[in-house]
Amino acid sequence: MREPLHFGPSMELVLRHWKVFAAVGLVAAGLSAVLSGPAFIKPRYRSQAVVYPVNLNSYSIETRADQLMQLLESNSIRDSLVQRFQLVQHYKVDTVAQGGRAALYNMFNERVTIEKTRYESVDIRVVDENPVLARDMVNEVLHQADLLARKLQRHTSAELLQVVRTGLGNTRQRMDSVEARLNQLRRADGLLDYMAQTEEYSKGYAKALTSGSGRALQEIDGRLKALEEHGGEFLRLSTLNRLLVEEYGKLQGQERQLQLDVGKELTYTDVVIYPEVADKKIYPVRWLVVAVAVASALLLCYVLLFLRGQRHRPGSSPERV
Repeated sequence: MREPLHFGPSMELVLRHWKVFAAVGLVAAGLSAVLSGPAFIKPRYRSQAVVYPVNLNSYSIETRADQLMQLLESNSIRDSLVQRFQLVQHYKVDTVAQGGRAALYNMFNERVTIEKTRYESVDIRVVDENPVLARDMVNEVLHQADLLARKLQRHTSAELLQVVRTGLGNTRQRMDSVEARLNQLRRADGLLDYMAQTEEYSKGYAKALTSGSGRALQEIDGRLKALEEHGGEFLRLSTLNRLLVEEYGKLQGQERQLQLDVGKELTYTDVVIYPEVADKKIYPVRWLVVAVAVASALLLCYVLLFLRGQRHRPGSSPERV
């Protein structure tokens, strides 16, 4: 049968050595308060921005917030911030040494956090010893995200513009070939409108037969033979020419739109919470440091006194020298 758990001996130990515990607690509190001060641990401040993505083109089934996250986490934005704010010197990292570049990026990722909220917005936070620098870095992240999104959009639009211009050139070349052949048929055979001319020549031929005019019959018969020989080709070329003109007009509209896309400057984030210069530190939390230090010191003191008491209990074996 298990014996019940008793705290009597522990309380007796604490009461018997309360002065020691009090002294240890005061010393631990004093030392932790001093060591957690700004002279030993520099306080850090946080600046934050919450933004919604806008004007982003969808590449897959991902949401716009996910797409903005991908842009914000790109290494080009990270490297731009490292260069813009001279973070190598600010973080005091030797990038020449082995593993120095990895250490720099780890410190950057520790201080710059980008997370998606449950409302499909993106939360950007920067922590630094300099509150003004933290605010400026958040603003620069947003600025670099706009530049990167604009660069990608312009690159895509420029490629599409080149494709459309190639299509315009090909369509224009076909239109010129068709128009040249139509001009030959117009000059050589007098073909202008197949349907209208066929109808009028048929009426004229019937009237010439009725009137008995041989010269008119001969002239109209020649026109009808020209229609018979080249009318089908003329009709096909006329239809093709109309389709090519419509296609050329559509391509010109696409070209104008893509030219606007290449030249336009849009913002890709709507800022809900603007970054500010913080006036209250978030690290270190001095009361928590003091509390943990005092608790640890008191626990260690209790363990040492308990072991000391066990060592000097009556009946314990003497210590060998």
